Amino acid sequence: MISITKLLTYNESELHWKKYQKFFPEELRLNVNCLPTEEWWDWNEYRVHLDRMTVPDSKMKVILIHGAGGNGRLLAPYARMLQINGYDVLSPDLPPYGLTYTDSLKSLDYQHWIELLTNLIEQEMKRDGKPIVLLGASIGGMLAYHAASMSTHVKGLVVTTFVDTSNSKVRDRVAPNKFVSRLGKFSMDVFPFILDPFRISVSKVSRMELITNNIELTELIIRDPLAAGTKVPFRLLRTFMNMKPLIQPERFDICPVLLVHPEVDPMTPFALSEPFYNRLKSKKDCVILEGAGHFPIEQPGLDQMKTAVLSFLSEIENETMGWLR
Repeated sequence: MISITKLLTYNESELHWKKYQKFFPEELRLNVNCLPTEEWWDWNEYRVHLDRMTVPDSKMKVILIHGAGGNGRLLAPYARMLQINGYDVLSPDLPPYGLTYTDSLKSLDYQHWIELLTNLIEQEMKRDGKPIVLLGASIGGMLAYHAASMSTHVKGLVVTTFVDTSNSKVRDRVAPNKFVSRLGKFSMDVFPFILDPFRISVSKVSRMELITNNIELTELIIRDPLAAGTKVPFRLLRTFMNMKPLIQPERFDICPVLLVHPEVDPMTPFALSEPFYNRLKSKKDCVILEGAGHFPIEQPGLDQMKTAVLSFLSEIENETMGWLR
């Protein structure tokens, strides 16, 4: 049981998220007039924090999925972009990131993330029945793919990367060095009963210094105790690195896919995502965001992302509403 009775909220606090706003165009920044509504959702042994940004007459909903070193509030400017253009947005904090809480993280693994998102999708469909599109950033892209593979309700998938860590070459590129990607993984696989409960900063097992191409913003994220400053269990890392696609891309035809990949992304370069994207059976499109880094804040990439995502959502909305009629 979760014993905590009151959890701090983003809106009531002076946490790092407020410092992120200056890196985005003014119309996408959060202020007192456009703060997300915060909710708590009890799921299994977790109290999951949700940021919700609604539009009263919205006909579709987008669920934003953050990556390693992030949280739902970090993606709020992108949520604001979608809200301004008429879409409901929901942004969960995946455990142990953000304000999501549990009494123990010992049993947390990557499959829990997938199941959490799948159950959240189901809950949202029961809530209002609005068609759902997943938007995954960084490793949240592959996580969104896994969740879409398990759900019957996802109408579209938008990702910034496809990082398939079941591929050893991909693991070598996203880890700080081959010693970590190979010997580290070997040790976790051989000694899970010893290593699983221990926790480590995500910056120690990834190239977190490349999460953005802006030094100041990168340092803020790395120091953020609710983002890249979070320590994660080895069990989560082990199961993340071993997770194979639930549906191989050659058989994935559940929904259309949009890859909006940053052009200048040294953390997860396009060469890592391209093979997986090319294998996808579903209707798909790829837009390269000019001048944008792994966490896209640069122009013209940011505007290109907006144009591509809104066009994708509009097409899905038209097809969905036409089918309902």
